[in-house]
Amino acid sequence: MSKTHTEKKAIGHAECLVIGGGVIGSAIAYHVAKEGRSTIMLERCIPGEGASGAAAGMLAAESEEFSDLELARFARASRDAFPDLVCDLERLSGISVNFRTEGFVTPFRSEAEGQRRWNAANIREDDSPIWWDARELARRIPGLADQVIGAIYRSKETQVAPVQLCRAYAGAAAVLGATIWSGTHAEELIIQVGRVCGVRTDSGFFSCDQVVIAAGLDSLKLLEQIGFDYPLYPVKGEVVAVSLKDHPLDYTIYADDVYLVPKQNNELWIGATSLPHQYDKEVTVGGLKGLLARASAWLPRVQEASFIRAWAGLRPQAAAERPFIGPVPGVEGVYAAVGHYRNGVLLSDATGRAMAAMLKGADAAGLGISKFSSELLKEESL
Repeated sequence: MSKTHTEKKAIGHAECLVIGGGVIGSAIAYHVAKEGRSTIMLERCIPGEGASGAAAGMLAAESEEFSDLELARFARASRDAFPDLVCDLERLSGISVNFRTEGFVTPFRSEAEGQRRWNAANIREDDSPIWWDARELARRIPGLADQVIGAIYRSKETQVAPVQLCRAYAGAAAVLGATIWSGTHAEELIIQVGRVCGVRTDSGFFSCDQVVIAAGLDSLKLLEQIGFDYPLYPVKGEVVAVSLKDHPLDYTIYADDVYLVPKQNNELWIGATSLPHQYDKEVTVGGLKGLLARASAWLPRVQEASFIRAWAGLRPQAAAERPFIGPVPGVEGVYAAVGHYRNGVLLSDATGRAMAAMLKGADAAGLGISKFSSELLKEESL
């Protein structure tokens, strides 16, 4: 470990220091600052430029069809908090997150497939799913492929602009007293007598009482420094944006093989490929062809859309397929919130609330997230 720094040498001090300015780190900084605690957030680039900025911004708590009941409840609670959260964030930060509430549609091509989805939704106790037959679906979404005979509509599913959400979290945190250090890379945790006392960065030393590591894939190096080998790997995802011009889509289409997410200015975001253990952010021709073909199979007019742009991001996936949220074993005062995979935007509010509570002494069992503990996740990943 590095030599001990004193607070006098620090360029900043906070009760809680959050490493990572993506949607998870920014949400944590917001909720901790909202508790009235002094907070510093360190971001290597600019908030929202990493995996969070590559997301589609869907709050798909039910459309995602989580098999883990604890994760499903956590996701639902996070999604349901967004209407009030958005009001608070936009009021404090002055940044619109483009919150859209039209709902999500999961289409199907056979009665058997529709019945399977309907039964599964009721077993999971989804919030009032609605069955749309072919006639209702055609009325709501004209121009779907002839093979589409119905859909399950979920009115509570919503979506946001992910970059704006991330910056609204950070902006609101700043208004509440947090200090945001963009362009600052956390290089080393400083430990004294088994407890964290600060972080060395490329900008200087910051002292703190508690540290939350929420830097996505970059979290691995910091966790390894304190002897915690957490199983986390990247899953590359490519997305393409097109314009439907005079025939925009109102509802988000969330199918098994593709999603189509309507955005401002008649944009339609189509995603996403899923390529585990790839570290590049290049968009491939094959990836785009596949996305556009699958989207056109559901909504043929996509073939007539104009291309706008394409991008790729690296999702941080935990081997146990659940995020790790809680204290890191071995060093007092160190916490982590990592491994949210493609649901960082969805889980951001609940994660921020849970972490703020944990920093004040709450435990995972009391918060209903026992399966997100480091011990269980690591055990299941072996």
